[in-house]
Amino acid sequence: MNDKTNENPLQKYFRKPALYVQLPTKGKFNPEIPKTVLDEIGILPMTAIDDLTMRNPDGLLNGEALISVIESCCPSIPNVRNLCNIDVEALYLAIQYATNGKEITHKHKCTKCEVTSDFNVDIDYLLNKFPEIESVEPIEYEDLKIHMRPPSLESVTRVALIELEERRLLGNLNIAAGAEEGNELEISKKLYGSFKRVAEHNVELLVATVNKIESPEGEVTDSDQILEFLRNVPKSTIDKMNNVVKGITKKPDDLAKFDFVCPECGQKDTVNIETNPVNFS
Repeated sequence: MNDKTNENPLQKYFRKPALYVQLPTKGKFNPEIPKTVLDEIGILPMTAIDDLTMRNPDGLLNGEALISVIESCCPSIPNVRNLCNIDVEALYLAIQYATNGKEITHKHKCTKCEVTSDFNVDIDYLLNKFPEIESVEPIEYEDLKIHMRPPSLESVTRVALIELEERRLLGNLNIAAGAEEGNELEISKKLYGSFKRVAEHNVELLVATVNKIESPEGEVTDSDQILEFLRNVPKSTIDKMNNVVKGITKKPDDLAKFDFVCPECGQKDTVNIETNPVNFS
């Protein structure tokens, strides 16, 4: 039987790449991405289903909406969950470009007259401002070398969910503290438990930013072994690792800051544009 009889005659009208981009990390930390596509990753425009998916707050919060849209619009990229988050931010801007054109509209409320106005931001300008991250200097600890990588989409999403849950718990504890006077000891125990969970989660999430650890005996990549190691090293080493992660995830200030002049009163404001896909609109 000829397979061509099953082909959709409308297939040639399906979405086509609207632009091609490079990842800020050039795929250095994602060896699963074929090298043949790294120089120019084709970006398809969103479908109507993709657009609705990105309007689902729960899906955005847990990362599933963004993963689904990148899988749809960047089919050449495998295992989207493991993508470095800075690459994800650049890809989502590129998807916005492919879908809606080169400009995005941002609303800003004037700090003087309080009138809300629209202004356009050039996506090309934003994409060109993303830093290139091809290598990260390892951290030395005794005779070890700890090789770091930018946080993945999955780990950043987990951090956001954990912080949200802990804020909710702290809010409930504050309400309970106001309603249960004289029970300060029990409240303080719960607060301690909450802060301890946050600390433990932070160490667990730091594991996701460790590419490997070089030792005289060889390389260690097992996440359980790395987690046990991080739980038993001095605080100063964890601080160094956190500082490296902050450094490789920091974007230039002028990537997200723009000068805005109110069309009503002429007031000049500095506006921060959020490029995180979860908050981006």
